[in-house]
Amino acid sequence: MSTNSYSGSALVVQWNGTVISGNQTSFDYTPSVDLYDQSSGADTNKKHLSGIKDGQASMSALIQSGTNAGGTSLYNMLTEGNSGTLKWMPEGTAVGKPYREMPVISMGVGFTHPYNNVVVANASFQQDGTRTEGTN
Repeated sequence: MSTNSYSGSALVVQWNGTVISGNQTSFDYTPSVDLYDQSSGADTNKKHLSGIKDGQASMSALIQSGTNAGGTSLYNMLTEGNSGTLKWMPEGTAVGKPYREMPVISMGVGFTHPYNNVVVANASFQQDGTRTEGTN
């Protein structure tokens, strides 16, 4: 068994330096890259050239009154089209722990209001520049 495992509850996510995690139920980052088709002639299999890097992030959080994930001011900060910096620290904020950070455009916050369950906010972000990685 690995001794380097950690729980998702250690995650800290910041938007422009403001913590937006705490009641998160999930956080996802998916990197991507454009691929250019460089197949030609007698090729029997496609060949690709790596292009420009990209990525998307999303976070789901329970809406609970009086918390980071439950405040109107947070949703106003994350209005679709707002630009900012998204930073996430999967193992928390302790010195030496890793982080990832990138400029993003907020795609807005959607809400799920189930009849017989808790309300969930779903925020999504489009990468808008270079992702950096480092340690606290």
